Parts: sequence; C-alpha cells; structure tokens
Amino acid sequence: MKNIFALVALGIALSSTAFSAGSIKFGLQANVASLNAAEPLNEAYGFGYGGGAHFDITFVLFSFRLTGDYISFSPDEQKYKTIVGRLIPGFSASGLSLEGGRISVLSFAANVKLGLPLPFVSPYVTAGGGIANLSASDLTVKYQGVVFAAPAPKSETKSSVNVGIGVDLNVIVTLYIEAKYTVIFTEGESSSYVPVTIGITF
Repeated sequence: MKNIFALVALGIALSSTAFSAGSIKFGLQANVASLNAAEPLNEAYGFGYGGGAHFDITFVLFSFRLTGDYISFSPDEQKYKTIVGRLIPGFSASGLSLEGGRISVLSFAANVKLGLPLPFVSPYVTAGGGIANLSASDLTVKYQGVVFAAPAPKSETKSSVNVGIGVDLNVIVTLYIEAKYTVIFTEGESSSYVPVTIGITF
C-alpha cells in the first residue's frame, strides 16, 4: 500500500513539474518551401519564400509553439514555357511571356515540441495543426501578341496538419532550424508543402 501511495505521489509531482510553465517567448523565422501543386503545374512551381513570427510556451518536459507564416510561390517562366510547349503544336518559346500566377499560403498553427533538454544543441520532434489560406493572383499569358487571361481560382481557408523535426541551438538566444511536412485539406485533392524554417527565439 505504501508503494502505491508513493507512486501516486510521484506521478502527481511529475505532472505538476511537467505542466509548470517556465516561460513565454517571442521569435521570428524565415521560410523556404517546396510546393506540391496540381499536375502539370507542379513542374512550374519550385521553391517559395517567406517568413513569420511565433510564440513559445515552455514547460519542463515539452513546449507549445504558436506560429503565423506567409510563403509566396512564383511560377518559373522557363519551366512554364516547357509545359506549354508540350500542349501546343508548333509552339515557339520566344513568343510567350507571362505575368502573375503567384500562389500564396498564409498559415496559423499550434504545435507540440518534444525534445532532449541538452545544454547547447537540442533535437526535437514536432506535430500540430491549424488553418491555412491558399490564394493565387491572376495569370496573364501573352503568346505571339495574343493575350490570354486566366482568372485566379477563389482562395480557400482550410484546416491543416503537420509533422516535422528540428534542432535548437541554445546560446544567448535560441536559434533553430526545422522541416515540417504540411498537408492542407483543400477541396478535392489535398495540397501539401514542406517548409524549412530558420528562426530565432528571444
């Protein structure tokens, strides 16, 4: 019986310790990401760039990270010409130009971080969910003097989930790098992208 009481007391003590907030910190991050667009446009969209801000709520055994990020993807004109060339017989790449077609992702997420509490370098895993808004600008294609306007699809705000890994470098401030596979549950086929983030937490 004494052993049971001891285990219960230990469990309560560990729970109290684990959930006692250590700090709330603010930080900034820069992102580079690859976008999995629908075929055949997935060939035309390469890496996108952006940034955001985050809040870290640190406990003893784990932490929460609340993030807001904006990433923008522009089509590669040369790759776009290659796609059009496969679709139009007798296509001349020199006669084509395009404007717009930028895809933007504005996302907000809440993640749990579980890591090794080492003094200087702390690897961790992370997972969470949130919401993301996908929008695109109108695409204007000019081919041999003829202008084709493609209205942008309507923007969507949908739920999202992510899972990833990272590492904290604890110096005067905390520097970190992480990669997360993110899925957005858009209409029809889900969209996905993989942001690689470099951040600083003050």
